[in-house]
Amino acid sequence: MSHRMDKIFHDRNKTILNNAETLFRLKGFDKVTMNEIAKESDVAKGTLYLHFNSKEELLFNILRPKLEEFNHKIELIDKNENLTRDKIKKIITYGFDSDFFDFTKAHFLYMHKLFNVQYHNELNSIIDKVINNFSLIIQEGKEKNDIKSSLPNSYLSHQLMHIFDPQIYFSLVENEKNTKESFVRNTITFYLNVLSITNKGG
Repeated sequence: MSHRMDKIFHDRNKTILNNAETLFRLKGFDKVTMNEIAKESDVAKGTLYLHFNSKEELLFNILRPKLEEFNHKIELIDKNENLTRDKIKKIITYGFDSDFFDFTKAHFLYMHKLFNVQYHNELNSIIDKVINNFSLIIQEGKEKNDIKSSLPNSYLSHQLMHIFDPQIYFSLVENEKNTKESFVRNTITFYLNVLSITNKGG
């Protein structure tokens, strides 16, 4: 493929993904058809299938960069903050404002479609990187004596990842009519208590 054709393909790919995400948000994943996505993207249905074989593949390709950006931001927070307490606060605050959380919250009912053989390994690979970065932050906090918890790093880092489960958010914010701000504040307090982070330096 020539450089020009490669650029055309890449630009069209981006257009299709942007339009698919807009339609998914407006109508819901299950109500959007490939025909609608093709029409909105001004391409023939056959052309659309040259780019993406299914709505599930579109969903995966929309979610993946959001998850990668989430991981990248965690790495930046770890690099730019010195205190363990500040790292945890910023990770949790950012997490609930991230495109990753926003998208998974909006499409929570359909996320299971991505955890099949085709997409499972790649998604888990990125999630494992996120959890590993959490674990490194926790280990550093223990070494600095900021974190007093004796629980294993693996357990603590997986629990931090589970904080961003949209179902918890639905239950405590949308169903019980709490504010997002109070939910985030309470989540930070809860997890800092789980870690038994000291006031000194942590």
